[in-house]
Amino acid sequence: MRFGFALDFGSTLPFAERLRTAEPLLARAREAGIESVWAGESYHHRPGPFHLPAPLLTLAHLAALTPLRLGTGVLLARAYHPRRLALEAAMVDQISEGRLTLGIGLGEDALRGALGGPDLPGGAAFDALLDGVRREWRDAAGDGLRPGPVQPGGPPILVGGFSEAAAVRAATAGDGWYAATGYSDDLVRTQAARYLARLPAGREPLVAANRLCLIAADRATARARAAHHFREVYEFYGALGAWNLPVVYDPTATPTPGNTVGDAAPVLVGTPDDVLAHLRRYREWGVTDVHLRMAPVAASAEVALETISYVAERIVPELGG
Repeated sequence: MRFGFALDFGSTLPFAERLRTAEPLLARAREAGIESVWAGESYHHRPGPFHLPAPLLTLAHLAALTPLRLGTGVLLARAYHPRRLALEAAMVDQISEGRLTLGIGLGEDALRGALGGPDLPGGAAFDALLDGVRREWRDAAGDGLRPGPVQPGGPPILVGGFSEAAAVRAATAGDGWYAATGYSDDLVRTQAARYLARLPAGREPLVAANRLCLIAADRATARARAAHHFREVYEFYGALGAWNLPVVYDPTATPTPGNTVGDAAPVLVGTPDDVLAHLRRYREWGVTDVHLRMAPVAASAEVALETISYVAERIVPELGG
C-alpha cells in the first residue's frame, strides 16, 4: 500500500501563508515514507476551508519544494478544455521531471460550459476530456503542440466517480479509480469491486482513497481532537449527506444505523492499531493507495505532525510498499 499527503488550502487564509505552513509538513511526510502530495480543486463563492481552483498551479510551485510525486485529487473535468488541460499538465510534468499524476472528477453541474470545458452531459463530458487530453499528448510526440509530457504517454490518469459507469471508465480508459473524502466505505468497496471486475488482464490495479486522518495514543484523544480540528470538514460533508456522520460530529455518540461514528465512518481516526485495522480492511477490498488528509485548514500543524509521526512509526512499516 502506498501513502500520499492530501493537502488542504482553502480561501479563508492567504494562499502564500498556507504554502509556507505546508512546506515543513511535506518535509516530515517524506521522512515518514509518504510518497506523494495531492491538491484538489473547488470553486468558492464565499470564503471556504477547502481547495482552490488551480491545483496544477499549486503543484507547479510544490514541485520546487519537495521531491515527492505530485497529484491532483481531484481536478474537475467540466472546468477544462481538453487542449488547455493537456498543455498545463504537460508543463507540470516537465517542471517536476515526470512526477505528475492526474486525478480527475466530473465536477458540479454549475461548471458545465462555464470555464471552457465540454458543454456536454456528465459521462460524455468526461469521455470528451479524457479522449482530448490523450490525443494531445500523443500528438506532442509527433507534430503537435510542445512541450509534451515527460512520462511516456503522459501522466497517469485516475478517474473519480460513484457510478458503475465511472468504475468501468476508470478500468478501461484510465489508469486507476479515485475515491474522494466524502465517499463512504461501502461505496469504496463497491466501486473497487466494479473496477477490478472490468480491469483488462495484465493491467496493474490502482485504487486510491482520500481519507481524513488523525492518530493519537488513545482513542478518546484522537476522537476529541478530530471533533475540534476536522469540524468544518465533518459539517460540510454531513450537510451534503455525503456520508453517515452526523452534521455536528460527536465523538461520544453511540453508533446507530443512522448515526455511525468511529471505525465505521469513512475517516481514519483513532489509535495506530485502529487506523491499521481500517487500512487492512481497505487493502482487502483492493485499495492500493491512501491519501491522508492530515492538515485541513482548521487543524494545527502540531496535530498534523503528530499524526505524521505515527504514520512513520507504525503505518508505513506495517503496510507500506
